[in-house]
Amino acid sequence: MKKFIFRFILIVIATYAGTSLLAPLRIMGWDIDLGLLAVVLVGLGTSGPGTILWGAFSGFLMDCLNPQWMGAGMVARATAALFISLMRGKLNINHPFFVGFVVFVAEFIDRAIYLSLSSYHVAILYGLWRFVLPSALYNAIFAVLILQIFKIRKLFAPRFS
Repeated sequence: MKKFIFRFILIVIATYAGTSLLAPLRIMGWDIDLGLLAVVLVGLGTSGPGTILWGAFSGFLMDCLNPQWMGAGMVARATAALFISLMRGKLNINHPFFVGFVVFVAEFIDRAIYLSLSSYHVAILYGLWRFVLPSALYNAIFAVLILQIFKIRKLFAPRFS
């Protein structure tokens, strides 16, 4: 129960902070998606279906901020969480390159699906090239840097269940 409450609070705070508090920290329209990074962290210690449920919950929280596209965030984030759960058992997550790879692909999946289901689907190729690909790279670099800082400071040690 204690893990559930911690994960619940982490997902809620990270999803809302990533979409509201970090919005001014955008670089050329690319932002840090703390909600997806929290889903990655939760996914490292959760079963496959649990990761997908946490991803769908994070997507639902995103949809609550923009109800006109209700469901787009859930589908996008749950699909990215499915990828995370599939990669959890296949890759050595202790290596920074693989963490960056998982975050990059999950972010690309999340943003591409959200873009295609929202009202911006008309200019999807431009959006993929201009926003989705650079944002995915930006988030992957940010995730690797943060995890390396935590490992050096011994604040975070990945635990596998």
